Amino acid sequence: MSRRLARAGARAVDGTITSVSSSRPLPAAAVFDWDGTVVDTIPMIYRANVAALRDFGVTLTREWYRANYTPDWRRSYTELGIPEDQWDAVAARWAEEMRNGRPRALPWARRAIRRLRGRGVRVGLVTASTRNVVEHNLGRLNLEGVFEAIRYADDVARSKPHPDALLEALDELGVRPEDSVYVGDTTVDLEMARAAGAPFVAVGRTTSADAFRSHGVGRVWRGVGAWADDLLGPGTG
Repeated sequence: MSRRLARAGARAVDGTITSVSSSRPLPAAAVFDWDGTVVDTIPMIYRANVAALRDFGVTLTREWYRANYTPDWRRSYTELGIPEDQWDAVAARWAEEMRNGRPRALPWARRAIRRLRGRGVRVGLVTASTRNVVEHNLGRLNLEGVFEAIRYADDVARSKPHPDALLEALDELGVRPEDSVYVGDTTVDLEMARAAGAPFVAVGRTTSADAFRSHGVGRVWRGVGAWADDLLGPGTG
């Protein structure tokens, strides 16, 4: 546990924040996941997967998707029985579908990120989506220039749950993993944060609270805005 967390009385289990008090010192950096954390793309991801997988003879049901969604697409393709030599083609077809989507920012996420920056917290973005899926939406959602370090899936040889992208982003920010937090909505995000040595903040409804608890996470905030309000206190500052 970092000295910042220890002084604050926050408890961390295996690199996971289990309580946050608005009186504790702030993390030096907060790095965010994109899909399901900053933007509402989970339904879009389902539709894109349905279209992409159909071309390869695979039918994806809502029931399977709800039960098995993960940003680690290699894991999904393995479970769906897609031969490894087709993975890149399926992923490219998925990205083509996703690029045509127009996701909306999740409520209060943009305000929360700007509040953190206003309080001196460095902010970054590490996503399992590719640059051509995300980058053009940053400007459309008025988030261009907000994140001080960004790593897309195609920026690294190994994406989530491998920690490479998160470690690179934190290195660019000049912040040690233990002095940061990674904010995400899936257990794959949690795996990456733990592998990097960064405390994890669980948000959203993509993953059930029970699923997070089974991985040692003590609390799930309803969204980025709720977590930031808990951390910074309600208000505009």
